[in-house]
Amino acid sequence: MDLLVASINAVVVAVVGGAVAWLSKGRFDALDGKVDRFEARLDRRVDSLGSRFDGRIDTLQSHLEGRIDTLQSHLEGRMDTLQSSMDATRSDLTQVALAVGVRPRAQND
Repeated sequence: MDLLVASINAVVVAVVGGAVAWLSKGRFDALDGKVDRFEARLDRRVDSLGSRFDGRIDTLQSHLEGRIDTLQSHLEGRMDTLQSSMDATRSDLTQVALAVGVRPRAQND
């Protein structure tokens, strides 16, 4: 009799264990599918952000290059103006020196 009760208990435990495993497998499969879909959405969003930042960085780089070129040409113009002013001042000083009678220095040939 004890053997029959133990056998029935073993069969019941096996059936209940199998049912729980089958039900939980379905749950885990559904959860695994949700995680896969979430990862795919997250990957798409990260790729989208990456492309947006790449576009903004390219725009910023071209804008900065334009500003640097403008600044460089402006500085070159200012340097040319300064050089012209210095040349004119030197010429004026030479004229004043010659007018007061200073003899020109000997040129090194």
